[in-house]
Amino acid sequence: MLLVLAALAAGCSSTKTTITFVFMRTSNATQPYWQSVIRDYEAANPAVHVNLHVYSWTDGPGKIAQMIQQGHPPEIARVATKSIPQYVASGQIDPLDGLITPDFRAQFIPSLIDESSQYQGRTFGLPITTSTRALYYNKDLFQRAGIAAPPATWDELRDDALKISALGGGVHGFGLQGAGPDVDTYFYYFLWGNGGQVLGPDGIRAAFDTPAGVQALDYLRGLVQAGATEPNPSAVTRDQLESDFLAGRYGMVITATKLASALDKQRPFTYGLAPIPDETTPATMAVVDSLVLFSHAANKAAAWSFIQFLYQPKYRVQYALTEGVLPETVAAASDPRLAQNPTTKFFEALLPEAQFIPLSSKSDQITQVVGKTVVGVYLGQADAATALKSAAAQVNQMLSYAASAW
Repeated sequence: MLLVLAALAAGCSSTKTTITFVFMRTSNATQPYWQSVIRDYEAANPAVHVNLHVYSWTDGPGKIAQMIQQGHPPEIARVATKSIPQYVASGQIDPLDGLITPDFRAQFIPSLIDESSQYQGRTFGLPITTSTRALYYNKDLFQRAGIAAPPATWDELRDDALKISALGGGVHGFGLQGAGPDVDTYFYYFLWGNGGQVLGPDGIRAAFDTPAGVQALDYLRGLVQAGATEPNPSAVTRDQLESDFLAGRYGMVITATKLASALDKQRPFTYGLAPIPDETTPATMAVVDSLVLFSHAANKAAAWSFIQFLYQPKYRVQYALTEGVLPETVAAASDPRLAQNPTTKFFEALLPEAQFIPLSSKSDQITQVVGKTVVGVYLGQADAATALKSAAAQVNQMLSYAASAW
């Protein structure tokens, strides 16, 4: 790294090397955090300037696409790991295996770099934002409804949600997402919890239309019909779920680690955390966003030096504390500020049973098809078996085209 930076400094005595860094916003603290890291990096590396762009997840992918179309791709970006196959298929990102030394790789928690960041046997991304999913529950509403403990099974979840909905006053027992990004994942929580999978072992056929998937979607539709959820989930985004939970309008929601940070700061009520209720198989979802290096960017050597810099333990600990996410490196995870944090410990303990969204060049299209399908079932527009069979046929056709193009 020092040799790289020395070469940069020698070749750029009058003009700084600029690297463009695109990062998707996690919270209002995202931009100030990265500005602080960049100040430290530029102080240590005066020949390099980091041009930071922070975007929402709604706008960010389009902004990256625009940069690529204009011939000026960013050097580095945070992307949803499921989008990596599409970037690979279009030749936009480089594998990092030639840059990653054994020592650099060893700093990551193995499952996060060995499972989430691998595609076609190569490492195309580095874990940068990690979370698992759990059931949040409002202990105050539980007490009012006479519920002593969080649900562990589907039957208990339904019964508890109905008791809370019966309290009235605009309160719903269980929040069910039906709008915005990741609608499909709310279905997957229950698919996995019933022993099912999204795709088959070969990754080229849908598996969500098995009896396990049909039963899971029938169960969710039953919650809507019984009044255990909001009456129209199709209007509810994940952000809306979280803000309404904070406002005391839901008894239970399933979401990521960062909601705990907001609850701890605002303290609107007493809350608890529990594993996602299951029917046959304990399961959660691990979400790992990745840093990628773009193939046609102008200053990849400087970009790699910045990547090495930002993974220093002090920065990764501060990121996890600031954004309410899990550490992705061994050193950060062992820092007492995280290792002794009850919320961090709870979510980290879920990692061994976590599932990852399968990587495919058709990931975005699969998300859209499954999301649209499950919302239609929630609203009573189709029965679960017929809807999932139709969705699986669409996905199989997509995947067969993708496989034939390899």
